[in-house]
Amino acid sequence: AIDEALDARTAGLNGFVVWLCILGIVLFVSRLTYRYLLFRTAYSIETDLRNQIYNHLTRLSFSYYDRTPSGEVISRANSDIRSIQLLMAFGPLTVLMLVSFVMAFSLMLTLHVGLTLLTVATMPFVFLTAQHLRGQLYPLMWLTQARTAELATVVDENINGTRVVKSFAAEQTELTKLARSAQRLRWSSVATMDTRARHNPIIEALPRIALVLVLLYGGLLAIDGDITVGTIVAFSTYVVIISTPFRMVGFVLVQAQRAAASAERIYEIFDTEPDIVDAPDAVHLSDERGAVSFENVRFTYPAADATGQRPEVLHDFSLDIAPGETVAIVGRTGSGKSTVVRLLPRFYDVDAGAVRIDGHDVRD
Repeated sequence: AIDEALDARTAGLNGFVVWLCILGIVLFVSRLTYRYLLFRTAYSIETDLRNQIYNHLTRLSFSYYDRTPSGEVISRANSDIRSIQLLMAFGPLTVLMLVSFVMAFSLMLTLHVGLTLLTVATMPFVFLTAQHLRGQLYPLMWLTQARTAELATVVDENINGTRVVKSFAAEQTELTKLARSAQRLRWSSVATMDTRARHNPIIEALPRIALVLVLLYGGLLAIDGDITVGTIVAFSTYVVIISTPFRMVGFVLVQAQRAAASAERIYEIFDTEPDIVDAPDAVHLSDERGAVSFENVRFTYPAADATGQRPEVLHDFSLDIAPGETVAIVGRTGSGKSTVVRLLPRFYDVDAGAVRIDGHDVRD
């Protein structure tokens, strides 16, 4: 009889072990699948967003690039998109953890209502702390992204203008400018880390306080015989399960605020409309002869110069060039020679007058 009982228990234990192995394999395959699909989707969104931004940038007028530093554009098309991709990758994981929280909470209610309420007693304080962290992080993240772009602008200008910098022996001046930008970026980055350091330990410690309360109250109940030790062990496991999403709150909030700041900067690009667009009834030139005419043209660049002014570059400028004729325009730097060439293909619209090719206004 004893042998039969042992055999029955062994058979039951073997079945339990088999089911644990099956569940472990299913868990491995499931996690592998959803992580692969999740990150693949996140990278696909990143790629599509990057292509859409570049497509929109190619449609913008020259005036946008006159007033926007190249480093700012590069930063938005790279690091800002990367921030959004990270949120896309880790955000859904938090949603899955929240589902686990709901399931664990439901099972805990079936075991003991009092212990369940004690387990989640600290969660409102976790939420309030996270909200306070969120309110402080957003402006810091926006500032950090902007100063990253500012630093990228300095580097880009020095690389592209290295011949000018060396010709005027301006290396030390540019190094000072770079150091100033780096210091500004360091301040905002340190301020962000300081904010996280003051909030994240609280967010992670509060669920552990709940575990201490569960062990204390559960131990008293077990001593009185109201619950079993197995119930306490089960609750300890559930506390770990429901606290995992809250321990990730700090990380996800940082990614969310960084992505929000990045998204705002990216939408600024998408919300910018081209200043120069084709007229609804625009016509194609046919049988071009090449006659060029500037008629009392007046023009001022939309962006201010280094002094903050917007001087008029061309004033009542007129010029006629016959087909096949070669004309040289000479003058000092800034007198408008390049501007004349830029107005001909309508990179900019004139403020007054007209630019014509074979008698057709380039705006038509």
